[in-house]
Amino acid sequence: MNSPALNAAAIEKLDRQGLTPDIHKVALASALLWTFRTNTDVHRLLSLSGLQNAAGKTFSAGEVRAATQKLRENRLLVDEPSRATTFHLVDALRTTLYRQLLETSPGDSLARLLADADRFNPARTAYYWPTASVPTTVAYVRAKFLSGAASEELSHMRMVLSRSMDWSAILGEAVLRPFDGPSFQRIEPLWRSQLACQAIASVCVFCAPRFLPLADWAVEQLANDPEALSTDLRLTLAELAMHRGDTAMLEAALDGVSEGLSTAIRAAALVLDGQWGSGQAAFEAALTRCKSEIGGSKNLLPGSLAWFYPLSLLAQATPKHLELARKFCLGESGKRAPSPYGGWGRWVHAIDVRLGKIPLERAAFRPTHDLQTRWALDSLWAVLLAAWLGQETLAENNPQAALSEWRALIDSLRQALNSCRLSALMPMLDGSQAVLEGRDPPENFFIANSGQQWQEILLALQSLGGSRPATGNGEATRVLWELEIGGQGDLLAIKPFEQKRGQRSWGRPRPMSLARIAGNQQLASADAKVARAVRLEHGYRNRYHIDLAAAIVALPGHPYIVLPGAPEQFVDLSEAAPELEVVREKGRFVMRVEPPLRAPLAATSYYAQDADERREAEALRLITLVVDAPQRLRLVRFSSAQQQAAQLVSGRFSVPAEAPNAQDELTKTLHALALHFHVHADSTQAARQVSSDSRLRAELSPLGDNLSLRLVVAPLGPDGPRLPAAAGRVRLMAVLGSETVGTERDLNEERQHLEAVLDALPFLDGGERGGCGSEWLIEDPEEALATVEALPSLSAIAAVDWPKGKSVRVLTLDSRQLGVKISRERDWFRLAGQATLDEGLVLQLETLLSAARAKSRFVPMGNGVYAALTRSLKQKLSDLAAVLESDKNGGKVPTIAAAWLDEILDGTELDAGKDFRQAIDRLRQAQALTPKLPSLLQASLRPYQEDGYQWAIRLATAGVGGCLADDMGLGKTLQALGVLLERAAGGPALVIAPTSVCGNWLAETRRFAPSIKVRIYSEASDSEREELVTTAGPQDLLIVSYTLLQLAQERFAGRTWHTLIADEAQAIKNAAAKRSQAVFALDADFRLALTGTPVENRLSDLWSIMRFANPGLLGSSRRFDERFAGPIERNRDREAQHVLKRLVGPFVLRRTKSEVLQELPARTELILTVTPEAAEAAHYEALRREAANEIDASLDSAPQAQARFNILAQLTRLRRAACDPRLCSPELGIVGAKVQAFAELAAELVANGHKALVFSQFVDFLSMLREQMDAAGIAYQYLDGSTAAAERTRRVAAFQAGEGDLFLISLKAGGFGLNLTAADYVVITDPWWNPATEDQAMGRAHRIGQLRPVTVYRLVTKGSVEERIVELHHEKRALAESILEEGEASALPSTEDLVALIRGAG
Repeated sequence: MNSPALNAAAIEKLDRQGLTPDIHKVALASALLWTFRTNTDVHRLLSLSGLQNAAGKTFSAGEVRAATQKLRENRLLVDEPSRATTFHLVDALRTTLYRQLLETSPGDSLARLLADADRFNPARTAYYWPTASVPTTVAYVRAKFLSGAASEELSHMRMVLSRSMDWSAILGEAVLRPFDGPSFQRIEPLWRSQLACQAIASVCVFCAPRFLPLADWAVEQLANDPEALSTDLRLTLAELAMHRGDTAMLEAALDGVSEGLSTAIRAAALVLDGQWGSGQAAFEAALTRCKSEIGGSKNLLPGSLAWFYPLSLLAQATPKHLELARKFCLGESGKRAPSPYGGWGRWVHAIDVRLGKIPLERAAFRPTHDLQTRWALDSLWAVLLAAWLGQETLAENNPQAALSEWRALIDSLRQALNSCRLSALMPMLDGSQAVLEGRDPPENFFIANSGQQWQEILLALQSLGGSRPATGNGEATRVLWELEIGGQGDLLAIKPFEQKRGQRSWGRPRPMSLARIAGNQQLASADAKVARAVRLEHGYRNRYHIDLAAAIVALPGHPYIVLPGAPEQFVDLSEAAPELEVVREKGRFVMRVEPPLRAPLAATSYYAQDADERREAEALRLITLVVDAPQRLRLVRFSSAQQQAAQLVSGRFSVPAEAPNAQDELTKTLHALALHFHVHADSTQAARQVSSDSRLRAELSPLGDNLSLRLVVAPLGPDGPRLPAAAGRVRLMAVLGSETVGTERDLNEERQHLEAVLDALPFLDGGERGGCGSEWLIEDPEEALATVEALPSLSAIAAVDWPKGKSVRVLTLDSRQLGVKISRERDWFRLAGQATLDEGLVLQLETLLSAARAKSRFVPMGNGVYAALTRSLKQKLSDLAAVLESDKNGGKVPTIAAAWLDEILDGTELDAGKDFRQAIDRLRQAQALTPKLPSLLQASLRPYQEDGYQWAIRLATAGVGGCLADDMGLGKTLQALGVLLERAAGGPALVIAPTSVCGNWLAETRRFAPSIKVRIYSEASDSEREELVTTAGPQDLLIVSYTLLQLAQERFAGRTWHTLIADEAQAIKNAAAKRSQAVFALDADFRLALTGTPVENRLSDLWSIMRFANPGLLGSSRRFDERFAGPIERNRDREAQHVLKRLVGPFVLRRTKSEVLQELPARTELILTVTPEAAEAAHYEALRREAANEIDASLDSAPQAQARFNILAQLTRLRRAACDPRLCSPELGIVGAKVQAFAELAAELVANGHKALVFSQFVDFLSMLREQMDAAGIAYQYLDGSTAAAERTRRVAAFQAGEGDLFLISLKAGGFGLNLTAADYVVITDPWWNPATEDQAMGRAHRIGQLRPVTVYRLVTKGSVEERIVELHHEKRALAESILEEGEASALPSTEDLVALIRGAG
């Protein structure tokens, strides 16, 4: 063991702090261990340190125990309360001794000594921290930080350690508590600044006094040498000064600092000084500046500063200022409806209450008495806002209760602010307490005193006069009436319910007392009628009952009637006369009354009631409720004449059909009864016969928010009875006017008409109601308007009636009625237009586009009139919305989309300017072009390659870019060289490619296009590079790697390139990356992207590539996500998929090998399942369970993004374990089954004369495979990301020439730019997430030039996560195919899917 020893000679010269030499050395070891440790730990570290006792020997365990006991007796040790055997030195001694260790031990010798003493190796794995011991980790982290380790090393340590431990807790214990300024000064400057910033922020936001020593150290540094501090630290110190009211410190911190944040700090100081208007103006200037510095529009300032802005607005108290504050706080919350129980949501809620928009949610203003449960700043906000609302608002019945609730929190806050010396906030707290106690606040406080608040309220009321009340159904509450009906149609009860409107919908109805109904002057008119039936019970002063008979006759036509158990379904109640039916049975005419009249009450019940009860009971007996349909009720009341008639025809009464004069007398009787009943009789009784009208009548009625449709027939005309279609009696008679009229119905014809309506409105098929096959409740607004639009045009419909409620009209609008004007604005075409309807009504283009975006065909125009877009026009508007960008002047379309615009607006009244016509003419001329291959191209192109060349030249001629997305191995480079030759005379060309491919471009250019002068940028000297770029001209081609382009971005972007090609363009799929931004910044006449995988993972990949090729075509990234990526990936939206495919289609050319290379040998893909031995399987299962537990904890506590990162890290660990246990647990020494299976497969392939490419994502796994090849004597080539470009080229050529049977390649290093057709087998040893990457790897062998069939083996460990990864491959392929080829989109794995991989991969 060769442990780093401490410098014994230097230690002998140190100040021993009053300790003996031996005790001093023991104390040094304890100081280095830092936290609570045992005598054994101290002894082991001393043994490795090289320090000896006074006798010149190694310390014994007994000597260590004696020394620590002496330290304990001198009160220089602190024992751990829960474990008597562990201890550490008192803070004053351990910080001093640690400084001595740092002074005598340079470099990382202390950290290495600790690692040896605690027997762990920090470099053992790059993924997980190799020890679970917190004391060990704390000591090691302290040694690393205070020894001045590099920033990159500390960042890596944080990343690795965070996967298994709480980094903040470890760092706080190791470096910050106890704080020692001289030691802290040794930390690497960047990290030192970050730690100081975080500590000061904790003081300002959380009132955390434990960070005060570090904050005070930073203040001291500012006083001594402000120029040595970073800008971030100075800004943080300025914020601390502002909170402390220290003007001199604030000015010192901000001296020479000019940023948006510094302006905001000065603005906050103005607000603290009560300069509300000046503070507001300064904040708005700061926000504008921050927006230009960092982009975005929300969360531009930290919360500790941002709240002073709305505070300045609240202080000014006008409705305009309050609305401005509300808008700001809503934006900071990041939600449309934030919770009022904390953070910015409480601000929004308080402002809404003050503006009178919503009632107070009192529970949100009940304070917590434990400051540890929330950040202190949020508690301060709660106190300030509670005071701003006022004690009368907070406490409904007892205003003094407000103060008693808040006093404990105010006292805690005052203590916390004092402990951190945040004195500037104290007046805010004191003034708020005064308000909550009922006293006036201090002068110039942000809350007006009680004598001024009336002015604020009047201002708020006056502001309401500036806007007209909303039209339509905007009530906040409504009364529902529930009817309980007995089995014979008798009314049993009427109950009122109150329903309140929430932010999104109506809430659950709640019972309403009759006392609230009686005498209520605020009721709606329909409810007031019913309220008149509420009676005071005899003998009671406040007890009420409802007179059912009086109430029910007031309810017909009420919009909110419900039945028990269905509060969400409103019922239509209408009043009608009873029906009298006359039928002929066995030679006699029989009369029946429907509904039948119920019998009187029994005598015993009658005499048990008082006079009012008897009157109500008798009235109810004459009332029957008939359920015609689940949402349709008929109220039947028998008059005295109807009662008499019903009693006369009851029993066995009948009329002999053949009796003399019977027919005449019966006709006279029916005519008389027609005044009281709806009479239905056989047509043979009619005085006049008419032909039956079999067409349907559509009765439409608004029912709540829905539309009721009833299809009936009126065989005797519009004034006759209405019956269900295709059902009931064939012969019908009724009294119309002064005569009886009869007819005979054609039920078959009625049924045909009904089926014709259902064919025209297929959505009605699923909406038939109960036993009534001709009545529907249409809940979908689009379907309701489609019904109103279609019904008048159907030949099966005789008329459309609106028996109740206002009618709705729908006017059809098609493309011919749309007029559009196009004008040129720089790189855009500006669009304006309107549509004129038949009745002279006008709709603006913006309104039509809004309807299309909302996926609606119907546009409301007021007064019950709707415009119905034809499906053709709606599709055109949807297509237009796909490329339209809205701004304050209307809408605009990028000029690149001119052809798309021309196609969409075909058939409209188009008024286009000269610029647009010229753009279209240029496109058409380019389309008609048949480019010839350059004569200088030294190659014969295949037909599909010539097509690709011609396609690219047409795009270049038209002034647009493209993406050549041919499958791997189809010769994209050769097609691009043809384009470069054709355009070489026009100016310089630039090819951007991965470093590994640059050499291939040079060789291919010299071989196939020797007339082009080609150079690789990386091969030029530093002095030549500037000249290479600036002097490049016609016939020049410069090749540069993505990395070097990023480093020299300004140089390359400083000129215009005639032709720009991005090879392996998937390298810029992340549009936010600096590499992509550097490529986007280049100026070029023609841009061509080359990639075999334009969509690898998500549709944002395609957006980024099209952003390069045709900027603006797909809009901004956010709009692309709204229009296409979100709907396609999350909802599998076929319409969005179709539009995107059409939009990018002209600019993306993709051919697969199966389409164009019939002569290419077949490719066979096989899965070789590897079954692990018991020990390996048990090891994998243990790791899986551990991962599942850690992920559960992460999902509960970590933010979503961090949780997803943790999940991916655990999955990577499981994938490595599936390759070989030694990759995760080398100490176990278990050789995995996959390594053995590969060795057998390799031996078999070589024995049979095959050559194979072997891919793995993990370089260390490839090293294990190399060991197997070396042991078996198999010759191979090897390549990974560290292989130099020149050596890479040499090894590829050697393999192609026959040197080596296998080629071991890391998946990402060899995924593109290699031609390895000498191999006829491909072995993928560990499946990768992205199938496109694997396809790239297979394409190295299966490409042009391959003469033998190619077989692909995937090695998959049974029972592991690899099995599920293979299953996921087809889902990712489907995403690309849905846009680039025919296919249906499939969603990508979500976080839940990834968790399922771990939990289910056992």
